[in-house]
Amino acid sequence: MKELIKHRLLGIITTFLLFATSVALIWVIADAAILSGVLIFICAMLIMLFIALIFWLSVDSRRRVKSVIAVVLAVALIVGESFGIYYISIAQSTLEQITEPQKEITEVGVFVRKEDKAQTINDVKDYKFGILDVQDREITDLAIAELNKNYAKAITYDEFSGLENLMDALLKDKKVDCIVLNKSMLELLEETENHTEDAKKIRKIHIVNIETGSKKEENVVIDKKSFTIYISGIDTRGSLSRKSRSDVNIIATVNTETGQILLVSTPRDYYVPLSISKGIPDKLTHAGIYGIDVSRDTLEMLYDTEIDYYFRVNFDGFEKIINALGGVNVKSDVAFNDGKYKFVKGDNYLNGKQALVFARNRYSLKGGDRQRGKNQMAVVKGVIDKVASPAILLNYKSTLDSIAGSFETDMSYSKIAELIRNQINTGTKWNVVTYSVDGKGASRKPYSLSGKAYVMIPNKDTIEHAKELMAQVRDGYVPTV
Repeated sequence: MKELIKHRLLGIITTFLLFATSVALIWVIADAAILSGVLIFICAMLIMLFIALIFWLSVDSRRRVKSVIAVVLAVALIVGESFGIYYISIAQSTLEQITEPQKEITEVGVFVRKEDKAQTINDVKDYKFGILDVQDREITDLAIAELNKNYAKAITYDEFSGLENLMDALLKDKKVDCIVLNKSMLELLEETENHTEDAKKIRKIHIVNIETGSKKEENVVIDKKSFTIYISGIDTRGSLSRKSRSDVNIIATVNTETGQILLVSTPRDYYVPLSISKGIPDKLTHAGIYGIDVSRDTLEMLYDTEIDYYFRVNFDGFEKIINALGGVNVKSDVAFNDGKYKFVKGDNYLNGKQALVFARNRYSLKGGDRQRGKNQMAVVKGVIDKVASPAILLNYKSTLDSIAGSFETDMSYSKIAELIRNQINTGTKWNVVTYSVDGKGASRKPYSLSGKAYVMIPNKDTIEHAKELMAQVRDGYVPTV
């Protein structure tokens, strides 16, 4: 009799614990908003029925075996639900982290000639400074204001038009003793004809980090069936927050009702007015130096469309995400060999390093930057196919770990949860179509430089066709590429 009472008591206790974890699981699922209300209700009813069955088995006084089975089932369910709570909480936390309003950091450096004896910012207090007169002037002024806090009197500086003129003033003419410059601007020197080695002739003695926020609009109303995303791949490793050139510029037009996704790639060297350049053309990649908003606004101007969200990823994040997914299948238009990896025409199953080489290489390709844009879209398509498939469940934990710190977006958590709910409810099979705008190579003087550099003059017919394709997706049609 006492043994039976013990079994019944144990059954009641485990049933109560199962009820508690079940309530917690349902609450976590509801809070995460990744399932529809109907599915949550169905899950809750099934769980409650199961708890009732276990309770009935555990208190059945006629068969002790039933109560033992009930306890074992209850414990197994408690463990399973605990894992469910853990993983859903991780997913929610990760998504909330990447959708928080982001701060961009501009690293503004104080540079002297390499042979200069100055070692610290205090050593240059009496130096003549040089700055750019127009480009990134607002950031430069903020940096100078910060530098002036170190001195009893304000520093003196001369202004120069264009990066090459500024470098000449420091290195060639020696009109100034040091310069204040957005560190990312040094990356542009490799594109010039006569100043490619200048970055090696200077030395950084101080960095001022200037924080700026994106213009995220919290209350914007997005059409439920379609929206547009700017996918930006920045030319850096390390921190995502540092402004840098955007080497990947893809606009994704998504229609959740029809399952259509259009990817439009714009070459990095496209010669177009930036949103801040007052009509003066520049390379599209240079827009990233001035911030994600400038890149997005510039593309909005180019395609006469509104871009609702952005996704930004750097080299490190790109590799981590691909590896976390267990690799992706990428279909290549052409076969090529970069010297380390060989890619065949057709299907290529790539890990993170291979996918990065595939997406970045252009010198091994006959189509150069044009083909590189196509390759980048092929990788994005491979990622979409993998993420939308059940196979992602095999790499669920590693994928979540890779996402945090690997990319950022201004898409809200609620919008991402809505997309997940829609995918679960409909099981949409996405049709991804790609298109690249084209142009003609030329030598021009970009807004961000004071000398000529290689650019791509846009082909207006391809831009107009890209606009038509975007409209087709928004209107519910299959894009005719």
